[in-house]
Amino acid sequence: MTTPVKPLTAARPRLPAAVWALVCAVFVSSAGAGAIAPVLTERTAELARTAAVPGVVSAYFLARLVCTPIAGRLVTAGLTRRLLPAGLLLTALSTAGAGLAGDYWQLLGLRVVGGVGSTLFTVSAVALLVAAAPPRLRGRAFGVWSVGFEAGTVVGPMVGTGLFTLARSAPFTVTGLCLGLTAAALLFLPRRDGADDGETGGVAVRMRKVLAHRAYRAALLSNFAVGWGAYGIQVSLVPLFVLARFADGSALASVALTAFAVGNAVVLPVAGRLTDSWGRRPAALLGIALFGAGLGGIGLSGDPVTLVAAAVVTGVGCGVIGPAHGAAVADVLGPDARGGSALASFQLAADVGAVAGPVIAGVAAQAWSFPAAFLLTALVPAVAFVAWLRAPETLPAPARTG
Repeated sequence: MTTPVKPLTAARPRLPAAVWALVCAVFVSSAGAGAIAPVLTERTAELARTAAVPGVVSAYFLARLVCTPIAGRLVTAGLTRRLLPAGLLLTALSTAGAGLAGDYWQLLGLRVVGGVGSTLFTVSAVALLVAAAPPRLRGRAFGVWSVGFEAGTVVGPMVGTGLFTLARSAPFTVTGLCLGLTAAALLFLPRRDGADDGETGGVAVRMRKVLAHRAYRAALLSNFAVGWGAYGIQVSLVPLFVLARFADGSALASVALTAFAVGNAVVLPVAGRLTDSWGRRPAALLGIALFGAGLGGIGLSGDPVTLVAAAVVTGVGCGVIGPAHGAAVADVLGPDARGGSALASFQLAADVGAVAGPVIAGVAAQAWSFPAAFLLTALVPAVAFVAWLRAPETLPAPARTG
């Protein structure tokens, strides 16, 4: 009598250790930025005056915009693994120094250094994420990366506020220490077998060749739309609109922003798997459609329930887009290509959108009305939607699952 042999089942694919290490790093980085955000305004006012706060914030983002193309070239040159801890170390030193700055100009200079460090870290981390994640797991990799980032933005401000009650410089010192320890840990970032991380070989990809790919151009447009709507309009125009339209607008604005964050956070884990099963293009189309509809709905909302519902839809759409267009860019480049400039341009698209969106929509709101400004904003993802309709699917056929 023979014992029946159990059929062998394929092991469920898992994300490589390097992906989880990068997720932890982006969580610490995001939490650090969130920890000092509530107290940076007061710190600036101590050294100068409240009117000087926008200058400190603008200097940080201007440094990011200027440094992003440079970081891309350095990644293409094969310096990815060196840039990763170096960028985080610059951020750590500048953050700790901000708590000890003796005057406004020192603080301003340190924030510029922090912007440079943040850019070096982000561009190199995304490049390593592309190299580490297998094609069939790229959507999930970008999904958990986004979860790590969003979790940091939630945890950071709470921790920073608590530390500030202990000592005024504590948020800066503790954040700098945590970032420094994370930078040291990244020196030992594991490599995925068979993958090139841009240090030892690979082919440098020319930007002209990448731009010729319709999926990459669609990803640029959708990331620009996310920067415009999620990073720009959500934190600038939405609060102003709610204050002008509704009674008790201050509290309702906070509820709307929270609803956006909840919708985003809830869908992110599912969005990564959706991207790896449906494909990049269908997921991107779904996400960009929800995102645009939600933004338009916010501007047309006439009661709190509609406003909150539209904010949730916007957050869900944003959460679906992220893994889809990130994975598409990774597919276009491939794991062994040194595509630093392409990755930097992808990131830069969101940064430019975040800067341009509030300015252009703000002018539209003053010239016409808030609903007109939000409808104008909804046109940006509409353009990206058309671009994705024309884009090919980039998920390799053998990687698709049911």
